Amino acid sequence: MDLPVASAGSEELGGGIKTVAFRRSLDLGSLTPIIFFAALVFVFGAAEPQAFLSHDNFNSILNDGAVLAILGCGLTVVLIVGEFDLSIAAAASFGGALAAVLGTDLGWPVLPIVLAVVASGILIGMVNGVLITHVEIPALIATIGVSSLLDGLTLWITGNSIIFTGFTDQFLFVGSWSLWGLQAPVFYLAFVAVVLIVILGYTKTGRHLYATGGNRAASRMSGIDVKRKVMLAFVVAGALGALAGFVYTSRQGSLTPQFGTGFLLPTFAASFLGSVTLSQRSFHIVGTLIGVYLIETGSVGLLIVGGPAYTQQLFAGAVLILATIGARYQRPMGVRKS
Repeated sequence: MDLPVASAGSEELGGGIKTVAFRRSLDLGSLTPIIFFAALVFVFGAAEPQAFLSHDNFNSILNDGAVLAILGCGLTVVLIVGEFDLSIAAAASFGGALAAVLGTDLGWPVLPIVLAVVASGILIGMVNGVLITHVEIPALIATIGVSSLLDGLTLWITGNSIIFTGFTDQFLFVGSWSLWGLQAPVFYLAFVAVVLIVILGYTKTGRHLYATGGNRAASRMSGIDVKRKVMLAFVVAGALGALAGFVYTSRQGSLTPQFGTGFLLPTFAASFLGSVTLSQRSFHIVGTLIGVYLIETGSVGLLIVGGPAYTQQLFAGAVLILATIGARYQRPMGVRKS
């Protein structure tokens, strides 16, 4: 399957990359998701104006989509380098489970828990990176294998039991504090998104990540350490996945093993939708955020007008299919070359 790549391509001249600018073309195709987003708001607002257009509902959409968006940001970095990470949802489950066990069974303070969770995510990313770049196992197979291992570890450390007691007030506060009606995960998301937007769009590292996804052979010739960039992408994804799991658990005040499974499809759907939003088949953070909140808005809207509880999965699946079709039929771009 051809992945969308940076429209910057990889224009190499002699000793280095001439430019890997994040070029956006605002043609009608790239604006279609935003038009669809606006249409959703209009339709659901017209159908249920008091419920859907309320301030509380918009705050709820922002709050509920934040953890998914953090996962989407992590996945986007991996997709930028031309790889897949099917373990990111399992990393979230494991991060949440690790935080819950350390906080309830061992009584750890919040800061050491956060550090342990992030360290576990970095380790997960490193394992994925080593399997893909050094052992040369295809990312699809490697990350499915790691995902299965993480699911087993999650069930092991939790005893396959729901954890809903023993959380300290400090642990719960991390995910539940709010400001202006917006809960903590929204502010964590804003920080993560801004940092990644700056790194990907305005730094040498970001340009090299896009170049790696655009043309690996040319990137190597230009002096880019491709394996290191792929490893970095998986480390970022693993760390953000585990951290998202901790934030989710802290916000919920309970832990259900393997809760992350339900995030996998929407995360991919949002990222692929983002690749055809405001760009020419290029994965980017702003597009992913638009994708996340389009899916969240559609799911909430369908529930408000009386849709069944499984609406989000149906909607996310449809979005993923349509976004992939859209990526294929937008202006042809180069694909990653090994």
